Amino acid sequence: MFDIKSSNLEIVLFGYGATGAKVYEMLSVNFSKITVVDSEEKHIEKAKEDGIVTSYQIDITNDSELEELGVDGKILFCAMDEMALNIFLALSLKSISNDSILLSVSTSAENTRKLKFIGVDKVIDIYESSANRIVDIITRPAVTRVMDEIIYVDNGISIEEIEIPPNSFLEGKCVHDINFREYGLILIGISDKELGEDFIFVSRGINHKFDAGDILVVMGETSSLEAFYKKLMEKR
Repeated sequence: MFDIKSSNLEIVLFGYGATGAKVYEMLSVNFSKITVVDSEEKHIEKAKEDGIVTSYQIDITNDSELEELGVDGKILFCAMDEMALNIFLALSLKSISNDSILLSVSTSAENTRKLKFIGVDKVIDIYESSANRIVDIITRPAVTRVMDEIIYVDNGISIEEIEIPPNSFLEGKCVHDINFREYGLILIGISDKELGEDFIFVSRGINHKFDAGDILVVMGETSSLEAFYKKLMEKR
């Protein structure tokens, strides 16, 4: 299985916007050879202001300019702010590079599916992985700060506590019966009053039965959270 920390290859990071800058911050802890590439002048100016000498502005939709970077045999990391650009870029890099390792960020299951179909070696779903690793994040303040900036601030995502009202569509159903991703949400955990308000992380694999009064801890965009709350308030 691919492990980026075990690799000494040079990294070419595509994107130095809100997402790319934070990815660079995390990568630079373990890697010294990182080249930053972006199509926007303001992002490259910011990279140079941050002391990144090897940063270049190119047209990332132009295969010739991508080839001139010398992408063979390197780690190629797509971290553009627009997912459509990451998908397009990944497709181009896959076709023109040899012996390279291709990575990309993703913000949805659908984008992850597309990137994997293209042949991206490692897709990092910053939306879902944050929930799966929430316990680790809580105990690691430095990681929490970076993840807050990437996931919550820049992408308009937040974590909310929602109490299940009486006679809602959830009452009597179990965790495995509900696909929260259909509502644009990720269920992080449940506070069950029958168990003395103990907090249950869903990553433990417990198939909890929902009851009125249980408190759900969910993550998603504000609009999705509001829509889900309205659905909960509809009586059966």
